[in-house]
Amino acid sequence: MGFVDAGFDVRAAVELDPNAARAYELNVGIKPLVTDIRKVTDDAILTASRLGPGECTLLFGCPPCQSFTALRRGQATPVEDDRDTLPREYVRIASALKPRHIAFENVPGMINGRGRDEFTRLRAALTSLGYQLTSAVVDAADYGVPQHRNRVLVIGSRVTAARLPKVTHAADGGRGKRIAKHRTVRHAIADLNALVSGEGDPRDPYHRARRHADIALRRLRLIPEGGGRDHLPDDLVLDCHRDHDGHHDIYGRMWWDRPSPTLTSGCTNVTRGRFAHPEQDRAITLREAMRLQTMPRRTQLAGRTDEMALQIGNAVPTKLAAAIGELIAELEAESRKRVAPPRSAA
Repeated sequence: MGFVDAGFDVRAAVELDPNAARAYELNVGIKPLVTDIRKVTDDAILTASRLGPGECTLLFGCPPCQSFTALRRGQATPVEDDRDTLPREYVRIASALKPRHIAFENVPGMINGRGRDEFTRLRAALTSLGYQLTSAVVDAADYGVPQHRNRVLVIGSRVTAARLPKVTHAADGGRGKRIAKHRTVRHAIADLNALVSGEGDPRDPYHRARRHADIALRRLRLIPEGGGRDHLPDDLVLDCHRDHDGHHDIYGRMWWDRPSPTLTSGCTNVTRGRFAHPEQDRAITLREAMRLQTMPRRTQLAGRTDEMALQIGNAVPTKLAAAIGELIAELEAESRKRVAPPRSAA
């Protein structure tokens, strides 16, 4: 959706999850190839996109990142995960399509954790295909998203020098650099109707509160804005958290005047992170999560509630995607301007 907003004609996509593929079709207007990308041939990609090699402006990829995530750190031994090699499929598709520009997004663990070796191979492979690359860990909050979401962003081009999107927001407003202050949870969701556990907004099917058990409501009533499970009295502490120094965001409330924490697939479940409303005794709704991901009002999701939450948590925030798209459009315009023939004399 962000690339569409930036003016791109999206030609093809690959998505394994049928519900996510349906949501993609509803919002972007094309039906993805619904399969494992490892089963997609180069010819199938070219046919689906109706493009020949070298005709594609941008290839964007976000291989599943769970195998590189920081949540897996601390395990006594590495866990084998066949998703670790999915970035190689991105290189394969890039080799077949020969896009003028590439963009790649993943969790920070890809460069400073378990994914380091794979990332080194990725960069070497893309460089061998002729791409000039630049990369960094960026925070979606720095691009107008009301959410702290750190991700590795790789930009590459084989027709011009690559660069990253220009930061537009900062915590302090940029101190005179014409940069806006970070957008906050208040900016994103304060205007939505208040709800209690199990209640829904009749005008918005996505603004429905999860129904919480009585003991969960007892816990939430004792947790202040920005607080978490550490604020609970002993009789309300979960057994699994006794003598456990970790997971302090469980039952955590967001702050009104800060960006939200990173949304995950469990973003409407208070037992999965800091996903409680800043003041109402409930988890945030799908609509609130969509707002925090800067998904526009027109966005449609598919499947059951947990499947829709997965689509939200796995998404690249729409405004961040649009910022990447706008950058690629600038790089493309610059590259074509440089090779344009001189005008004939009058």
